[in-house]
Amino acid sequence: MTFAFDLNRRHLLRGASLVTTAAAAGVPLTYSSNLLAQTYPDKLVTMVVAFPPGGGSDVIGRMVAKGMSTTLNQNIIVENVAGVGGSLGVQKVVRANPDGYTILAGSPLELIYTPLGIAAAKNKPEEMRMAALVGHTPIGIAVRKNLPCNTLEEFMAFAKKSEKPLTFGSTGIGSLYHLIGEKALQITGAKGLHVPYNGLAPYLKDLMGGEIDFAVVPLVGPVLGAIDSGMIKPIALASRQPLARLPAVAPAARTKGFEDFVFSIWIGVQAHAKTPEPIIAALHKAAYAGLANAELRKSIESAGTVIAEPMTLAELDAFYKREAASGAAMAKSINLQAQ
Repeated sequence: MTFAFDLNRRHLLRGASLVTTAAAAGVPLTYSSNLLAQTYPDKLVTMVVAFPPGGGSDVIGRMVAKGMSTTLNQNIIVENVAGVGGSLGVQKVVRANPDGYTILAGSPLELIYTPLGIAAAKNKPEEMRMAALVGHTPIGIAVRKNLPCNTLEEFMAFAKKSEKPLTFGSTGIGSLYHLIGEKALQITGAKGLHVPYNGLAPYLKDLMGGEIDFAVVPLVGPVLGAIDSGMIKPIALASRQPLARLPAVAPAARTKGFEDFVFSIWIGVQAHAKTPEPIIAALHKAAYAGLANAELRKSIESAGTVIAEPMTLAELDAFYKREAASGAAMAKSINLQAQ
C-alpha cells in the first residue's frame, strides 16, 4: 500500500512540476491542462446533489455516479447539499477547485430557476458547464388524495369556486415547479398559496399527508410510487402526448387554455465552468459510456427518466444557454420577483 501510494505521489508531483515548468516557459494553458488530465482522476470524486435524499436528482444522480465510476476507474461519492432551493449545492461546486473532483448531478431547478426567484441564491447559470445530458423526466400536476378532483377540468372548476386559495408546494421560490404551478393558476384564473420546500421528498410527503392541496411533480420513482399506492392523484401531464406509465392521465395540452402547457425536467452532469477542457472531456466520455450500459439505462428508465441522445460538448453548451434564456423568459411572463 505504501509503495503504491509513493508511486502515485511521485506521479502527481511530476505532473505538477511539468505544468509549472510549462507555465514558466510560456506554454499555452491548454497544453498544461492536458498534462494534468493525464492523471485524472487519481482520487475520490464527489458528485453533489443539491436536494435531500429520495428526490429525483438524488435517485438518478446515484445511478449515474455508479456508471461513471466504472469508466473512470475511481470511486464517486454522492453528497446531498440541500438548502436555498438547491443553491447551496451549486455553490459548493462553484467554490471548489475547478479540477473535476467536485461535480454536480444538476437540473434547471437549482442551476437556472432558483437564482431567478430567491434573492439569497448566489449562484449564476454561467458559473457551471454541462458535461453530459442524462435525460428528461415528464412532469405532472397531482393533488391530495381527498381533493374532489380527478381531471384538470374538475380541478379548474374547484379552484375557481374555492373560498380559500389552494396551497401548493415546490422545491423553492422561483423553481420550475413553482413557476409551472403559478402558470396553471394564472390560466385557471384562480388564487393559490405557494409553500416552498428544500426538495421534492419533503413536499411530496406533505402532499401525501394532505397538508397541501396540489403540486407540480416530476414523474419519477417516489412520485410514481405515491401514485400507485393511491396516496396522491395525478390529474394532468405537462405534455402534448400521453405517458405509457400513466395511460389514464390526460395531457394538459388537450384542455382549453393549456395548449402550450408543455414542460419536462432534465438532469445532467455539470462541472465548474473553469474546469480544464480535457477534464470536461473526460467527464463527458465517462457519463455517456455509463449511459451506454443496458442495465444502467434500464434502471434509469424504470425510475421515470427518458434517456437523452448523446450530445457533443458544443451541443451541450448551446442547449444550456437556450435553457437559461427560456427560464428567464418564463419568469418574466408571470412577473416573478426574487424574494
